[in-house]
Parts: sequence; C-alpha cells; structure tokens
Amino acid sequence: MKKRRSHLINILENTSRFLILLLLPLIRALFATQVGFYEWLSGAWFDLLVLGVIIALGVYGWYSYTYFVSKAGIHIQKGIFFRREWFLPFRNISVISVHSPWYYRPIKAVRVHADTDGGNPRESDFSITVNRELAAQLLEAAQRPLISQKSFRRTYIPRNLYITIFAVLTSNSLTGVLYLWATLSQAETVFGKSFRAELLDTFAELAEWQSFGLPPVFVILAYVVLGCWLVSFLKNMEAHLRFQTSRYGQTLDIRSGLFSIRHYAVTVRRINFLTLRQSLFTKLFGLTSVFIHCTGYGKKQEELSVLFPSGLNREIQTNLKLLLPEIPFAKRQIKPKLCNLSRFLIPPLSLCLVVLAVGLLALYFISGFDRPIIFLLIIAEIPCLWWLAVKLFAFFHTGIGVSDEVVTIYYTFLYQVITCSIPKHKITKIETQQTLFQLPTKCCDVWIHTWAEGTKRQKVLNLYLPEVLELLSSDEFFHTHVIQIEQEKKKKKR
Repeated sequence: MKKRRSHLINILENTSRFLILLLLPLIRALFATQVGFYEWLSGAWFDLLVLGVIIALGVYGWYSYTYFVSKAGIHIQKGIFFRREWFLPFRNISVISVHSPWYYRPIKAVRVHADTDGGNPRESDFSITVNRELAAQLLEAAQRPLISQKSFRRTYIPRNLYITIFAVLTSNSLTGVLYLWATLSQAETVFGKSFRAELLDTFAELAEWQSFGLPPVFVILAYVVLGCWLVSFLKNMEAHLRFQTSRYGQTLDIRSGLFSIRHYAVTVRRINFLTLRQSLFTKLFGLTSVFIHCTGYGKKQEELSVLFPSGLNREIQTNLKLLLPEIPFAKRQIKPKLCNLSRFLIPPLSLCLVVLAVGLLALYFISGFDRPIIFLLIIAEIPCLWWLAVKLFAFFHTGIGVSDEVVTIYYTFLYQVITCSIPKHKITKIETQQTLFQLPTKCCDVWIHTWAEGTKRQKVLNLYLPEVLELLSSDEFFHTHVIQIEQEKKKKKR
C-alpha cells in the first residue's frame, strides 16, 4: 500500500502557534521603522534564524508523519530517527470526523480525526490534514463494513427555529470572554496599548451615559456579559446551522456548519448512552435536546455531542425510533419517597438563606451603598431561587427504569433536567452509596459507571434502597453479574 503524507498546509499548522508570536512584531517593526530594508534586515538576522528553525521543524513534522489505509484499518507511522507505528482497526473506530474550516476551502484541505475507546481522552488516536478526496476515500473505507446492500438512508433535518433555541440555551458568556480577550490582546500587539486604552475609555463613557442610576461598573459588567454571550451565540449558530442527522446501515452520519463544515461518521454499536436534556424553560414548552456519548464526538473544546439540537417531545421520540431504535427509553419503576423531599430542597434553600443573610449584613454594616447592594442581592438570589425550583421538580423527575435492553436514569444536574438511557452491556458498575443522614430513611444515591477512554459516572439521588436492590436483583442481566462478582470475591478470599 502506498504511504501518504498530510497536506502541505500541515507545515504551517505545525508552526502556527509560534509564527503568530513571531510574525506580528516583525511586521509591525517593518512598517514602524524609518530605516531602509537592508538596514532592518541586518538587525533582524536572529529573528529570521529563529523563523527558519521553526519552519524546518514544521517540515520535519510533516515529512515524518505517514499513513496508509488497508481493508482492515489505518496504519500510522511517526518519526524518522525514533519511529513509532500503530494500527487502528476499522472495527474498533468509534467516530471519524472531517472538519472543513472556511479558510481551508480554497486549497481543498480538511482535518480528519479518528478515535477508539482505548485512546487518549485529550487527543485523537489519528489526526491529519489531507485533501478532500483522500478524506472521502478514508470515510468510505471505514464505513464499508457497516453498510449492507439492503441499507437505506433515513435523515432528520431540524428547523432553523429549533437550532436558534438550542444556540440560545447552550451559549456561554465565558466562551465569549475568551474570544474577546484574545481579540483585544492581538489588537494591542498590532496597534499598541493606546488603542485598547482608547477603546476601554469609550466603553466607560457609554456605560456612564446609560447607567440608569446604577454605578457605571455594573453597567459595564452587564454589557460585557451580554456582549460575550452574543459572541458565543453567533458561534453556536454558525456551528449548527444546516444540521442534519442520517442513519445509514450501522452508522450515524452527522453534518453541520454554515461556513466551517463538520462531518461525523459515528458507529452505532460504539454509542455508550443517549441523553435527553431539558431546562425548566424548555420543559414548559415541550422542547428537548438530544445528545449521544461516543468516543471522538464532542471531544474537542467547545464541541457538543449533539444528535438532535432541539425539537418537540413527540417529534424527538418519533425520530429516535427511526434513527436509533437500539437505545430505547424505559419508564420509571422506582422514584424517591415523600419523606426524602427535604433532601432535595435543603441545599438550595440553605444557599438562598445564606445569600440573603450576607446581603442584609452588608446593608447593615456598609452605609451609603444601599442601591448597589440591593442590586447585587437580587442578582445573586435569582439563580439560587431558580435552582430551588429545579430541585423541587427533581423530586418528581428522579428515578430509574430497566428494560430488556437498557437502564434509563432520571436525574437533574445543576439547572439541567436529564433523562439518560444506557445499554446494559455498556455498564461497568452500579454502586449504591449512603451517608449517615440517609440511613434513617433507607434512601441511597446510585452511581452508574460506564467506560470509554476513562470512567464516566452518573448519579441518581435519594432513592429507596430496598427498591433499588429489588429492581436490580430481579433483572436477569444484573443478577447474573452479581453472582459472578460474588464468586470472584470468594475465590480471592480462598
């Protein structure tokens, strides 16, 4: 088989982190100085030498990384003096992703990643930048064993309204802060410190003009949070517009992106669990988002492992049966007892009272700042009260259901209402845990463990322990595993 190398743009990818830091001061110095080119060149010989070394390292990284595709999988070699070789069988690959950034389209380059359950959780098992044609050939070779002649394609395309709702709910102000901070830092590097100072002064004047009687610092903070959220929202919209999910044979084909196109080929049998996520807001309007957990999908920072961005509950259930019938949802068979309602409400109530007490103490001891303190108190109490409402709903939502194929768990995490269905063969351990405060009412917390590039744990709170044991022991799958574990423990004791 012919060995192949990555696209030539990979040379710049290998050196891009250093080139940005090196080229910006060089370009700025070139335009800022009044001396001639040859005089500038004679003073910048060391910078050019460093640049040459960086480019040489980039060329070495490109030349030393090769691969070839066989019928069985992907063969990879790395290094010249110290060579490392590894093999990824197609039968073990969970996800192959192809990312086509907008700035790579003119040169027809794409980034390809492949992952298995046994790799590094922080990086892909196979990662390379190649031509579109080579990426298409690699995808076809990987999917060929999973697609029979009788297979037909089933596709779900959500409405743009649902994608907008999903982008609104998943946007994070912190992400926007990072993007804006990086932009300001680069602007300061190119235009000087005076540019950023002038920009911040203009922003402060605007905040003081529209302060609505509040200190300008609060208005600035509100503008920053809103602006950063807007940046994150626009980024999420771009990433998920033109979203579609297709089932073809034993693969899920997921595509999205307006300018930067993303394509994922997910092996169905490698999906670890299926999750429905809601908030109280989306619960009220009957909307649900669907996620899958599969090694390699949603692995990158700020990447979400979405199956359906958003949709009405009935529509979601219909499409799940059409595209992923292997992972159904079991109805709740056990739920918390009424005597354990206080265990759901005490944490958020305590937090509400603590925030209120701190605010009242601040009003009592700090004079002259009543309006800002009351403003901060209201802002701090809103998420506490919202958490209280979520925990109250959690009492009626929490539970576990078991069917022939799956275990379905119902719980809440922070402000999210979660329903998760896990195939039984993906569960590595079920653990019950009790604190001293749970002993009188015989309630317990149930931990469900799965494994893929590390252990993933999910926790269901405050269930009645006798019901949990009865439910699991009555199921043949878990009963057999419990007997095997007990026999292994007896052998070790002997």
